[in-house]
Amino acid sequence: MSMPGDLGFLRAAIFQQLKDRTEPLQIEEQHPQRPWLEWLGVPLRSGTCEVTAEPGKLNAGDLRAAGILPEVVYGCLVQTWWHPGQSDWVARTRSEIYACFDSSELEQPGWELTREALDSVNAYRLQELTPHELLEASREFWEGGCTETERMEGWLLLHLDGLQRLQDVADCLFPFLYQGDPRGALSDEEARQWLRIPSEVALSDATQILGPERVARLLGERSFS
Repeated sequence: MSMPGDLGFLRAAIFQQLKDRTEPLQIEEQHPQRPWLEWLGVPLRSGTCEVTAEPGKLNAGDLRAAGILPEVVYGCLVQTWWHPGQSDWVARTRSEIYACFDSSELEQPGWELTREALDSVNAYRLQELTPHELLEASREFWEGGCTETERMEGWLLLHLDGLQRLQDVADCLFPFLYQGDPRGALSDEEARQWLRIPSEVALSDATQILGPERVARLLGERSFS
């Protein structure tokens, strides 16, 4: 049996389910690949798993740890064997695949999936998500917690161009998640960097979005010059 998260198995399972998209894929409740199929969003039901596949070169666990969206992994796995009219990888969504998939257009062995392709599609897809979707997708990478959703979403809008991985989303939210001691000894430029303020954003605008009380707490009541 392949290792949990093996992309070779997961791809075979995805295509088995796509053969009849009206039915969930049958797989045992305790099957070691089930959590990874759930992570990918594959519809599942209890039953005997009959998926067989050659091991892949990549593992879903490594991709998840690298901040790749599960829907990007799903979409790219599908594109290895199904890419009608394409000359390169694109950010196909599950709904698009379900609406357009045609098993007669399969190409095997097809394209080989690489980390470079996944990273590129992931960066593109992150730009398409709403701030709310970015918050939800990045939660597992947060260090700390915050419930000020409106402010956080507004802050994310300032950082969209720089988002490549889910860790980037979590990092730019640092001012909302940090619960440690203030850093009042910083210069203005150091404070900007520490608070993840983009260079093109005015300090007054950043303070308004973050909230003056939060900025004062993070910087030890000091103010920008």
